[in-house]
Amino acid sequence: MNRFYIISLDPAQLNDYSALCVMERTDSTYRLEWLRRKRGLPYTDIVSWSKKVFLNPRYRKDTTYSPVFVLDVGGVGKAIQDMMTAANVSTTGIQYTGGAAVSREGGNYHVSKSFIVGKFLAAWDEGRVLMPANASFLEMFQSELKAFRGEMSSQGRAKFEAEQGEHDDMVMCVAQAVWWGEHASPKPIGPLVFTGATKPGINGHGDWFSEAASHHNHGGQGATFIGGINHK
Repeated sequence: MNRFYIISLDPAQLNDYSALCVMERTDSTYRLEWLRRKRGLPYTDIVSWSKKVFLNPRYRKDTTYSPVFVLDVGGVGKAIQDMMTAANVSTTGIQYTGGAAVSREGGNYHVSKSFIVGKFLAAWDEGRVLMPANASFLEMFQSELKAFRGEMSSQGRAKFEAEQGEHDDMVMCVAQAVWWGEHASPKPIGPLVFTGATKPGINGHGDWFSEAASHHNHGGQGATFIGGINHK
């Protein structure tokens, strides 16, 4: 079983809402464990809030990987990312762009909002995004989702945003987490099998790996042969 946590932040200026969520990913399923939004937070408070959630030991217990932290680095997000880095929190930034291509520069991704939303909605429609039935955030999240609209521009590009007077902070926070899990999450690596030792030796005796090790070690007087590398 491949299980880990994704912490996602949609930061905002002082007079708007910042949203933060914790998504548990198990194989190809996402479970929204925790979601909050706060208004009127200075940058330092956003960083402290995010770091406290990220460092919760719960998100490192019995997991395949350590938790990952993703955030929108457009607008105020780049300053937040720099402050998180200074606070010793490794982050992955998402910069919203136009078009359908996804690119990566350094540790940050450049991807369109419509592509992120599309990945989220696809997983949602397939029943792979799970919500706790009695969660305190459920009603507010569903309200944002109902007010979230998509339209096609004259250039044929999909555009997603909240209706006028509504917010989409929680929706985008969750969508970022699902997109990262679908597109960029670590892939499980199967067991490594070394088959070189099954090859017969040069003289038909022993095996290739033993002879190679003996040759590189020069009878115990030379370099050490580890993993096919001559270590002097």
